[in-house]
Amino acid sequence: MRARFFKFGGKYVYKGWWHLSSVICDVFGRIELTGYENIPREPCIVVANHVSFLDPMASSFFHETEMCAVARDTLMDGCLTGPFFRALNAVPVKRGSAGNLGAFRDVLARVKSGKSVIIFPEGTRSPDGKLLPGKPGAGLLAIKAGVPILPLRSFAFEDVLPRSNRLRGGTRLVFCAGAPIDPSDIDPGKNVHDRAQAIVDAIMERIAEIKPPPLKEV
Repeated sequence: MRARFFKFGGKYVYKGWWHLSSVICDVFGRIELTGYENIPREPCIVVANHVSFLDPMASSFFHETEMCAVARDTLMDGCLTGPFFRALNAVPVKRGSAGNLGAFRDVLARVKSGKSVIIFPEGTRSPDGKLLPGKPGAGLLAIKAGVPILPLRSFAFEDVLPRSNRLRGGTRLVFCAGAPIDPSDIDPGKNVHDRAQAIVDAIMERIAEIKPPPLKEV
């Protein structure tokens, strides 16, 4: 696998983790990326299913600049893990909807500054690769940003680095980018009850529609 773009510069932790993740995906999984033609050149909100700790950096293989990822705040509590995840541009959020106004503003500020942000609407890793229901906070964030929403779907990443965090190999990994979503196309309006949930449900439907390309015969 070779990512199509690689223009970020001096952030050595980000660059090193990017390279390490690409090596793991190549060596253990023979990764394929499809849907480059769907990647917006402007900042966007990337929404993806979540099955593995490889997902955040693998999502960034598609884009030409450093990206940010929304992650649970407990990952940044440690003396070592905190600086590490902050160096990877992680935006900490708390589980649930309370107390995340600061994180919400942080994400919007990063989008306005020209950075794309990765969100995992399910909120946790799926144990078997099947899609889980999306959380309403992700829907509201995606619509408030006012930029294109890019759906991504990974296949078989849970077979290489599952929830047990034990690396396994010999699997075909596929990451597919779907057609970008105009926020206005999935926004039912401010007066609709459970507006945020309706938005994230529409996003999850777009992710579910993404299928892996057929395996090419040699």
